[in-house]
Amino acid sequence: MMELLERVESSYIPAFKTMLMDVEAALTEAQDVRLHLMPLKCRLEDIERVEFSEVKPFLLPLLHVVCLIWVTSKHYNMPVRIVVLLQEICNLLIEQALVYLSPEDLLKGDMEESLGKVRMVLGILNTFKEAFEERREKLHTYYEPGQEVREWDFNSTMVFVRLDTFLKRLEMVEDLLATALDLMKLEKIEFSGIKGKTLGQQVLDMYEEFQEAYKLFSERTYDCLDLTNMVGGTSLWEHQEHVHVSKAAVSCCLLPSSFLLSL
Repeated sequence: MMELLERVESSYIPAFKTMLMDVEAALTEAQDVRLHLMPLKCRLEDIERVEFSEVKPFLLPLLHVVCLIWVTSKHYNMPVRIVVLLQEICNLLIEQALVYLSPEDLLKGDMEESLGKVRMVLGILNTFKEAFEERREKLHTYYEPGQEVREWDFNSTMVFVRLDTFLKRLEMVEDLLATALDLMKLEKIEFSGIKGKTLGQQVLDMYEEFQEAYKLFSERTYDCLDLTNMVGGTSLWEHQEHVHVSKAAVSCCLLPSSFLLSL
């Protein structure tokens, strides 16, 4: 094509040369990006392949590959690209965690089992954040002696903006389940003495009120872990407050008997 344009001395030659150079540059960049992202694809597939409770051993190797991409790629070693890449990894972890937790059943199933799952997910996601900070601090070790070191000088909140929101929601669910489990013990509390029967009835009434409130909340149809659902988040917070009020009321009720409920 260039030969044809030159033969007829076309006025489009400069524009065509510029376009050709742009295409060649884009091809070179695409080949570089593909070359360096292929190892990452394998690591991500490892995470997708296993149950989320088994993900933790794969987190550090995953971030190791991200560090290598930053150091060796000529076209992917820009903060804006690496931040987006890390954000997408966070999104993958959130999606895998949601599959593991089954939010629609989280508050309907066995409380102890649900609480165990929530704490498992919290531990894994916080481990990922810790691993990120560790790799950031050791990023200089990926460079050869004499090679210019380029640190990750971007704010980590840019990477974890969605993950941190998800963690806060999970912590609310954890607190709700843990407190609810404590209040479930009220059914087994027995009192002796002159006021034993009266106190026992008061606590039983509070227990039944809590049971009814928790049942109504757990049967609602929205996803308590859906970050786009502001109604669910607000309702979760309101029920969490209700549970804490119930706990405080029980403690106050038991004070006259010189027994403070340590839930």
